[in-house]
Amino acid sequence: MHYPGHLPTVILLPLLMAAPVQANSNPPSLTEQCSAPPEWLPDPATHVGEGVNPVLHNAVMKNAVMNTAMDASVRADGSERLEVNADEFDMRRNNQASFRGNVEIRHLNQYIQTEQAQFNQAEGSLSATGGLVYTDGYVAVRGDSIEANTRTQTASINQLDYYLVGTSARGAARGLHITNVDNTRSLNFNRSSFTTCPGDRPPWEIRARSIEMNEDEGWGRARGAQVRLFNIPVLYVPSFSFPLTDERKSGFLHPTITSSGRNGIELAQPYYFNLAPNYDATVTPRYMSQRGIMGMAEGRYLDQRQLAQVNLELLDQDNDRPDEGSRSYWRVEHLAHINDNWSTYVDASSVSDVNYFNDFGSDFANRADSHIYRRGQADYSNNRWQGQLQIEDFQLLGPYQSAFRTLPRLSVDYDTGQPIRQGLRLDWQNELTHFERQSGSPEKASRFHTETGVSYLMRRPGWEWSSEGRMLLTHYEQTLIENDELVDRSITRALPELRLHGQLNFERPFSFSDQTGIQTLQPQVQFLYTPYRDQRNIGVYDSVPLQDDYNGLFRKRRFSGLDRIADANQVTVGATTSIFNQSAEELMRFSIGQIFYFDDSETQLFDNSTQITDTSSELAAEVDFRISSRWFFSASAQYDSELNQMQKSRSAVEYRKDNSNLIQLNFRQVRGLIGTETDVEQVGMLGSWQLRSQWSVAGHYYRDLGNSRTLDANFGVQYESCCWAVRLSAYRRIDRNFEGIQSQQSLSPAEFDNGLSLQFVITGLSNDRSSLAGMLQQGIFGYRRPFYLSD
Repeated sequence: MHYPGHLPTVILLPLLMAAPVQANSNPPSLTEQCSAPPEWLPDPATHVGEGVNPVLHNAVMKNAVMNTAMDASVRADGSERLEVNADEFDMRRNNQASFRGNVEIRHLNQYIQTEQAQFNQAEGSLSATGGLVYTDGYVAVRGDSIEANTRTQTASINQLDYYLVGTSARGAARGLHITNVDNTRSLNFNRSSFTTCPGDRPPWEIRARSIEMNEDEGWGRARGAQVRLFNIPVLYVPSFSFPLTDERKSGFLHPTITSSGRNGIELAQPYYFNLAPNYDATVTPRYMSQRGIMGMAEGRYLDQRQLAQVNLELLDQDNDRPDEGSRSYWRVEHLAHINDNWSTYVDASSVSDVNYFNDFGSDFANRADSHIYRRGQADYSNNRWQGQLQIEDFQLLGPYQSAFRTLPRLSVDYDTGQPIRQGLRLDWQNELTHFERQSGSPEKASRFHTETGVSYLMRRPGWEWSSEGRMLLTHYEQTLIENDELVDRSITRALPELRLHGQLNFERPFSFSDQTGIQTLQPQVQFLYTPYRDQRNIGVYDSVPLQDDYNGLFRKRRFSGLDRIADANQVTVGATTSIFNQSAEELMRFSIGQIFYFDDSETQLFDNSTQITDTSSELAAEVDFRISSRWFFSASAQYDSELNQMQKSRSAVEYRKDNSNLIQLNFRQVRGLIGTETDVEQVGMLGSWQLRSQWSVAGHYYRDLGNSRTLDANFGVQYESCCWAVRLSAYRRIDRNFEGIQSQQSLSPAEFDNGLSLQFVITGLSNDRSSLAGMLQQGIFGYRRPFYLSD
């Protein structure tokens, strides 16, 4: 959720950037700076009287048992006592009392410390002069004088400094009137100031004719106000509200200023609408000096059974591309749990052109994405049956071959459930799908698939064994283009599938360098048999090669979807060993495995490069190593033992102090991307670090070693105090421009876009604080933790 503020802070940029930074060899933490109470507040170790709110421990009283020269206890009303401690006091006709010297007055949650006071018991009136400190658990005040009434629960204080107990809000006022209705205090300040900054000269403050605050409300209201930065007035507002807590409130969020080669100077100023407790909206005008003004809007809804979000963006006329017309983006996401069995989900979006994300960026897509995925579905589930009706579609974001959309897919599955220790399991899977080309081509297909499986599991502490047999029956009705002619084909494919899998579980005590624990070893073997069927006359609608890694060695199929079921007559052998410490934390995991083929796999996808003619697969290995509580290492590799060369590898080493302080180095290499002869060799470095309590840096850098060029780089520095924060970042990234490029056409040499970004916020007027560590998720690659060990 956004936590909005309520001032157009865009005009404050020059002053914020000019703010001095004070050096300190041992500065207090940011939390200590923001929450430190004023120096005039009484010692928090002093006693709080009976019935006083515990929050007053930050503020007030002395020991209830006092060795004073004199003390007095009088009735404030019919039921509550007014306790007064003083060096001297006088009583007149048991109605009026005067107190002098170290006067301390307690009534309910109220406490006053002064030098002289008078109390009229008949009227319940109390007055004090000569300087005082007052607190009631909500507000603490240092003032010149007070007039209070214990019967009406009101008080007026003159010439004061105030502090909202338990927060960082404070200020000064000519006068303060306090009322208490139904144990809820309301404050009305006259000729007052307000700030959340500590010190006598705060970087920012509000000065107003009047400021009103209520104990039960999360915001205050100022009338006749001016905003001052470093005691310089920069903004005059007749009336506005500001947050006292994290409660949401309509108003301006912090603006963003950026500069790039593609868009020029950019300024975005969001305005937040707190429409109701369960729905809100944000509207953002975005000015780009080279393109024009874009309107952006976001709406959100949430209740116990559903959530929804709608995003709209529109640039009516792109000054950089005047012939292209308006450019736009929309997105709708909705999730609903209708009851315990039924749910629905929709995720749909669209852009006006393939270069939209490259030019404007997005929170919902990466600039390097090749497509937008859309889907809508309704799901049913109970203990045995699962059903789904789904529609899938894609919008291509480049010169790629048009894909097939599913309109719709209906699946109905039955499963008796996995036995816990031993027993049979039956499952039955059914699917009916209709495919159509996106490009308006007459190519289409309908596919019906039914699959029945029987498996038997035996599981013991030292070993487990499973056997599985399946029968796959698929029928296609297709209309395809072959040799520029439409061809109708009906194909039925029947395939049996057999899988046997066994695993042993060993463990032994382990010790190393005074450290003891347990080492586990889990060797496993799998036999898989699927006969060959000629599937070349079946179109490719939803099948792609699956990722090759250690876990992939034990999959039953090499391709996703159902259009290609690869033949297999093979044995997979692998093993995993792990080391756990005495607290059962996994410190290391290493896995290695390989497939041995008894026959060639003739099934191919697109071309013969997906056939298998070797006697064994690449050797796949993975390691995750927790070197210490802060150091981690992860790597994986796929080695071709016949060619004696590394086909794929990745590695990463990370130092992680906490979620905001980490540094990672990573490397990846691929020899021959699928369907090409292109080799990839890239190195990256990223990190986020808090240099001091207020200063932090973050950034990432990725380089293509093969072409000796930067792929993506971003660096930012942020200053944050309890009063304001500012972030400056710079980036360099590949400019993906597909304008005018047709499918299968070669791409022009890559160009790069450079830019600067500036974000700032006055905290206390806006509770939305920037997270510099969020930069790690930006860019082409994003941040990925290099370790996945069990805790």
